[in-house]
Parts: sequence; structure tokens; C-alpha cells
Amino acid sequence: MLRGFARPSGTPRGLAWRFCPASWMLRGCYAVDRFSKACRVLEVRLWRKPLIRFYYSRTDRAPAPCSVTLRLTSNCNLRCAQCGQWGDHGVFVQPGVPAPFKEMSTEDWRKVIAGIAPVCGHIYFFGGEPFLRKDCLELVAYAASKNVIAGVNTNGNFLKGNGHAIVDSGMDFLIVSLDGPRDINNQIRRGRFDVYQSVIDGVEELVSARKQRRSRWPFIELNMTLTENNQAYIMETAEVAARLGIDYFAVTLGIFTTPDLARESSEQFREEFGVEPRFYSGFVRDMSKMDPQLIDTQIRKVKRIWRSRYKQYPPIDCSLADYFGKPARPIVASPCLVPWMTMQVMPNGDMAYCEDFPDLVTGNVRQQHPLALWNNSASLAWRRRIRTKGIFRAETRCCSYYLQ
Repeated sequence: MLRGFARPSGTPRGLAWRFCPASWMLRGCYAVDRFSKACRVLEVRLWRKPLIRFYYSRTDRAPAPCSVTLRLTSNCNLRCAQCGQWGDHGVFVQPGVPAPFKEMSTEDWRKVIAGIAPVCGHIYFFGGEPFLRKDCLELVAYAASKNVIAGVNTNGNFLKGNGHAIVDSGMDFLIVSLDGPRDINNQIRRGRFDVYQSVIDGVEELVSARKQRRSRWPFIELNMTLTENNQAYIMETAEVAARLGIDYFAVTLGIFTTPDLARESSEQFREEFGVEPRFYSGFVRDMSKMDPQLIDTQIRKVKRIWRSRYKQYPPIDCSLADYFGKPARPIVASPCLVPWMTMQVMPNGDMAYCEDFPDLVTGNVRQQHPLALWNNSASLAWRRRIRTKGIFRAETRCCSYYLQ
């Protein structure tokens, strides 16, 4: 029997295991339905990324980006405990920190998309919460019309009422956050309403809309970010995802640093670039109460159920005890190639590199073409720093570092 079609042995009683093709089958269907986009994926994987690894990473210049993250807004309707932007220690809730960036207009964003689409086949819409922008789906549809793989990362509270519009937009994938069963999720992902139920209702509507439109797209991934409050509920959250009938279940181990590492990295950053970094302090978290053995036991069970449709961020095997207990130590020895692969455009049009720590601005896309900024003097200086000295020590748990 084909892997992914049977109810896996060891599935807990009561878990509604549904007809769920394996990951390779989903990707195969995608390649057939959206062939031209699949070709762009292959071009990046088989040509551009190897070219970066074996040639460009030894220089300060870079070919056209493999992907671009458009941070449409820094605003958010939730105050999630672990969030580096609006969480308990988030950069935007700290005293003396400027308000979120002024946002570009719809036309400004369309110009950015039109400028990068011919050479970059993957655009990732991010925030804050991107659906707070009323033009979010309009921009997604515009990107999709340019033969670009368009994905959105959302807290899931604006899906209800938009199911058919999301499917019709041509969106390729949607990452939705859910951090546990109802009480646990609502304790972590804090809003003025039942956040858990809002996500469940929205995902159910989207799954139904896909069926009504006879479409498998967008892929829906439910993502759980681990904290000390939800680390015992991984299995329960995976069961919720299975009942919803979505495509992937993912666990994010968490992005964090320590006060000492943040202070050390800030001093180095300030000395080298003359800029006061803000984002390191937003990710300072105490991870001493994380239980690696408890987490590992549950993840092993979840992998047996979800098989190839389980994802983990960072997507590498590592010691969880080292991950949570030794944050100064990178979990891989390979260099960071993100500055050669990924461009990020902030809400006001500033261009940066690191998705989690976008402190170094290399220019503004309203004043210069994005590709002109991609290899300007500031970009070359940033790549030279990463190439010769490596990442700053506060960045060792940056998820992007391990996604390259």
C-alpha cells in the first residue's frame, strides 16, 4: 500500500485519520497543476542554490534572490507571549522603541512585486499579521498572476469569511499558527476573543472552500511554536490538525537568545555598522524550563502519524538538550547563506536581509529598484561580514539560518 494512504500503526485511538496522501504525492499533484511554478522551484534547487553554495558564497555579490519576504505590516491583533515583535519582551512593546513602520501603499507593493517577479519565483507574505492589510489577497493574486509561488504566514484569525477568496487568489501555501488545545493556545496567543476557535473556524472554512472549488491549493500547514506552556501538548495539537484535514503539521522549536548574547551582539553590531540593533532584545527568552525529553518523546509519536507530512523548524536533526540549553552554540557548522538567497522588504520599503533580525537597512525600494539594492555597497558589506566572521552569536537560533 502506498505510504500515506493507510492509518499508521500506533495512531492513538480516537484520532480521526483521513485520506491523506504522502508529501511526495501532494508535491506531484502540485507539479502537474502548476507546472510552470514547479519549474521555477527546480531552477532554484538544482541551479541557483548550488551556484550560491559553490561560487557566490566565496564572494560578496549574489545572483538574483531565491525568495523575497514582503513584510506587509508590523501591526498585529494578537500579543503572543513568545513573539519577538509584540510578545512579552517584543521589540515593539519596549519603552523608547519607535512605533511600527509606516506602510507602503498597494501600488508601491505592486511595483516591488513586478520588479522582482521576473527573476525571483517565490514571494512570502509576512507581518505582523498580513491579513490586517485589506489588500493582502489582492497582492497575493497579483504575485500569483506573475507566475510566482505565493505564500502567506498568518495567525489564522482572518480566514473565516475569506475561504473562497483565498483559494481564488492563486495562493500556493498558507502557514497558520496554533499553539495547543483551546485553553493552552489562548493562554499563549492572546487576543480579545477566543483565538483558538477563530483559527479552527477559519481553517475549516478554507478546507471546505478548497473542496467546493475542487482545488488542493493552497497547501495548509498548521504550525506550533514551542514554549514552556505548551511543550506537553504537541500530540494533542497534532490530533487537532489531523481532524481539520490540513496538509502539513509543523513544530517550531523556537527563536530565542539570552540577555548576555543579545548585549554582546548589539555591541559588535553597533561597532561594525554604526547602527543600534533593536531586534535582538525582542527574542530574549528564558528556556530553562523546556523539557527536551518530553518534547522528543512526543515528536517521535507525531512523526509516526504524520510521516512525510510532518515538518520541523529548524528542519534538521539535533540534540534538543543542546538546542535549548546551549544557545551560544550553532547547531550546524555550515555558514549562513541567507544574505545570498533571501531579500526582505519592510513595511515602509526598507530592504533588509534577516527575517528575524532586520536591523541593517541597505536602502529603500521606493527610491531604488530592489535588484539595485541587492548588490549595493551596504549589501556587499553585510555579506562580507557574514562570510568572514559568521553570524552574530545572538542569531544562532534564527530559523532562516537553517532553512537555506
